[in-house]
Amino acid sequence: MRLLLMLIFIGLLPACQQQDSALPQDTNPSPVVARVGSMSIHESDIDAEMANMPDAMYQYRDDPNARAHILRSLIRRQAISEQAKLLGLDLDPDVKQRIESVRRQILIDAAKEWQLVNMPKIQDAEIETYYKKHLDEFTVPEQVHARHILVRTEQQARDLLKTVRNNRESFTALAASMSIDDSNKSRGGDLNWFPRGVMVKEFDDVVFTLKKDGLSNPVKTRFGWHVIELLGKRPAALKPLDEVREEIFSVLQHQRLQQWYQEIEKAANVRIEKPEYQ
Repeated sequence: MRLLLMLIFIGLLPACQQQDSALPQDTNPSPVVARVGSMSIHESDIDAEMANMPDAMYQYRDDPNARAHILRSLIRRQAISEQAKLLGLDLDPDVKQRIESVRRQILIDAAKEWQLVNMPKIQDAEIETYYKKHLDEFTVPEQVHARHILVRTEQQARDLLKTVRNNRESFTALAASMSIDDSNKSRGGDLNWFPRGVMVKEFDDVVFTLKKDGLSNPVKTRFGWHVIELLGKRPAALKPLDEVREEIFSVLQHQRLQQWYQEIEKAANVRIEKPEYQ
């Protein structure tokens, strides 16, 4: 059953493909498994399709039934492609533009892959230098863990505060029954951890000055009146280099690619003909 579902998926997938896998016989040394008119389909074409399948399909790479289903999909795609040519659809300006767009994107991807392989390797020293120059990017800001009860009037908030001060364990139940903040009342008003700027300023100004397990006086915001309890506080902390090494590698790699793209564009003798696009 599992294999059948996978094969059904294979049958649907080719409709999303943007290019045909079949190659002329004289350009592919892989054994020919089928011919569609003058075009040949090779074992390597089936392998290429298998490589694009979900990981779960890997175990079926040598399964004759799975490979046969893929072959039939390739045959159909090639036959339909040839029929489109017989109908002259490849000469339609819109179709030609779409084909060129796909072809161009394939070439762009190939150029990018080539450059990634051939450009100078990013050294550890470069990663360390970037890290030291951008410490602010890798600093986790101060965070607090708090919960609150939101009500409509100041008097309600003061009554709640009096109750909670006498019995802290009542906070969760009171939040669930009285808070008008539906986004967290089911969690007893728990807001989880958050840095400055997530909540409105009036709320931030109070919660970040509280001490652990501290209760606030009623706080007014545009949403109503809050009773806030601070559950925990984390100071700002710098992420260690090893934790962000891969992230920095990706940034430096992107920077090198962008520089390469700019050099290529500069050498391409670009001329913008319409003044308004200058």
